[in-house]
Amino acid sequence: MTFSPQKKLNMSINPDEAVAYGAALHAATLSGDKSEEVRDVLLLDVTPLSLGIGVTGDRMFTVVKRNTPIPTKQTSILETSQDNQDCVVFRVYEGEREQTKYNNLLGYFKLTGIPRARRGVIKFEVTFDIDDNGILNVSAVETSTNNNNKITIKDKGRIGQECIARMVAEAKELKRKNNARRENFTAMNVLQSFCSVKHSCTHEMH
Repeated sequence: MTFSPQKKLNMSINPDEAVAYGAALHAATLSGDKSEEVRDVLLLDVTPLSLGIGVTGDRMFTVVKRNTPIPTKQTSILETSQDNQDCVVFRVYEGEREQTKYNNLLGYFKLTGIPRARRGVIKFEVTFDIDDNGILNVSAVETSTNNNNKITIKDKGRIGQECIARMVAEAKELKRKNNARRENFTAMNVLQSFCSVKHSCTHEMH
């Protein structure tokens, strides 16, 4: 099943029941059940966490978003962050946080022999290619010379379901706190503006 942005979310279903029903359908399909309830069900493997590259400021630039059906192949363009760089290290992460230290490092590779230039001039085509078996190939190509390198990441180094659930929950909680902080900041600005206008009006009455 895939999410359609044109459809409204159904909020009438109990989440626990939905998970249990999905697990039952999954088990029935894998067991070869041919009953009417499961014969039209299509099982899709998805990426359990977002995948990306570490960039300036120890942040993760997301290339493949969480819950993307696999196999998938997605490409993004990155650029140098310093003047006269002749080498770039591509660190591959999985996780839901913006800062890399909260995510899981899957591996890294270097691309050397880069033409020296001002920062931002040299571009890299970074591709994440995940096959049917979940094997991840990450490649980087320097666009002006086609100089390239890559890394293959298998199950080794990937985290378990409990850690995935914890990381997703932490990211959601952080997002909720950030949203609340943003709302408080906006409300404070509105209040300060209101008080400023009221003070000005009161001053004019005198």
